Amino acid sequence: MRTVDLLVVAGYLFCMVAVGRYFARRQRDSEDFFLGGRRMPAWAVAISVFASLASTVGYLGDPGEIIRHGIGMFVRFGALPFYLAVTLWVIVPFFRRAGVTTVFEILEQRFGRSTRLLGVGIWCYMQLAFLGLVLLLAARVIAQMTGVGEIYVILAIGAASVLYTSAGGLQSVIWTDVIQFVFLFLGVLVTLVVIAAETGTGPRTWWLAVSGTTHPLPPLVSTDLATRHTILGALIFGFVVNLSYNCSEQVVVQRYAATPRPVLMMLANYGAGVLFTLLQIAVGAALLVYYTRFPEALPEGVRDVTQAEFADDAFPDFIQYHLPVGLSGLVIAALLGAAQSTMDSGVNSIAAVMARDVLPAFGYQQVAGNLQLARWTTRGAGLGVLLMAILAGQLSNANNIIDIAQKVVHLGLGPMGGLLLVTILGLRGSALAANTALLLGLAAALAGAFGDLVLGRPLLSPLLIIPVSWLVTLSAAPLLVLLSGGRLASRG
Repeated sequence: MRTVDLLVVAGYLFCMVAVGRYFARRQRDSEDFFLGGRRMPAWAVAISVFASLASTVGYLGDPGEIIRHGIGMFVRFGALPFYLAVTLWVIVPFFRRAGVTTVFEILEQRFGRSTRLLGVGIWCYMQLAFLGLVLLLAARVIAQMTGVGEIYVILAIGAASVLYTSAGGLQSVIWTDVIQFVFLFLGVLVTLVVIAAETGTGPRTWWLAVSGTTHPLPPLVSTDLATRHTILGALIFGFVVNLSYNCSEQVVVQRYAATPRPVLMMLANYGAGVLFTLLQIAVGAALLVYYTRFPEALPEGVRDVTQAEFADDAFPDFIQYHLPVGLSGLVIAALLGAAQSTMDSGVNSIAAVMARDVLPAFGYQQVAGNLQLARWTTRGAGLGVLLMAILAGQLSNANNIIDIAQKVVHLGLGPMGGLLLVTILGLRGSALAANTALLLGLAAALAGAFGDLVLGRPLLSPLLIIPVSWLVTLSAAPLLVLLSGGRLASRG
């Protein structure tokens, strides 16, 4: 990496740590640390939610998915009006009335402590696996560009994230997320401008390249559930995944309580999300056009940009070898921002869950208002993420980024989303019924993810694993609760 690029990256990291130190002086108790004193601006929280969920998985994976498979996955935004309506009119008002810090408190109120702890266990696995993957992806790209060992990059990114998160709590998380979003946005814009200048093309050419010229358009529907993309499948995926995040993902639920205007926050979040995802689609399409027009720019041994082994690496390759001096540093800072915005939010949420759900369950009652405990649980969560990233580095590269996320990282998202949705709608009953419904959903997710190891062929598209497991739990929970003598109460 060139000196100018290194200076840009170093300046970015210094800024992040400085923000954390600034907000460290404003923390009085654990409510400030975990909820930002419930007074954060809606627009800043909105950007934080989006930046937290975007991550390096999306920043690198979305362009790779476009290059390799075309636009099929992004038909999912057609479902936006439907999941947004349910979120604004049902989910957000419910959590505002509930007044909880973590989503798992609701599970104990409705079903019992064992359901709360089972939910915590599933969510913590997903969060640690997701954060480990996010950190690993960023570290691999930066290690390749700089020649620094991968493990040292993991430790550097992780240490910086934990430092400002454990110092300034949710306030530092949200404001660093805002800065990181700016870097994400600039990184994408710089890439698009450079490709447009070098190829003499623009959005129309890029769109045509991925919507029929190089990739066939997806079918409306398919009787084979293993078909990767269909229009109906993408719409169902978009609806289910977003509903599940909004009612069961602690990173999102925690922010409902962090601002006095959560509805405005979610509207702004989805506005930023749609805009940024369209830009990510454009990056994938533009990279496809660039490497198609300049095949000599492909690395040695790569014959085509859509080659499975290269699609996810196309964006990092372009950053490293084809951006001007200084701009590479900006985009690498954006890549760091994608990793850190996810890691800081995830670590803060894990710490909140440990302090509110896990420690009290094992007899530690002096939790409320304990700022030092909040900081130490944050450091412990950060250490867990570092270990997970190092462990994830041992995984095979056989699957692309999106496949790993759906098959390994998000296995519990569908079951958790299904159970929390019916809980929000009024379900209450025995812990046995709720736990069984969760486990049935997990079994469906595992069958969809790894059924090919037994049957020799995939049972489901990776993009249907979450919807199918969600449907299993959503259907099983009310039935099992009613059979065990539970009831459907009035919502709220």
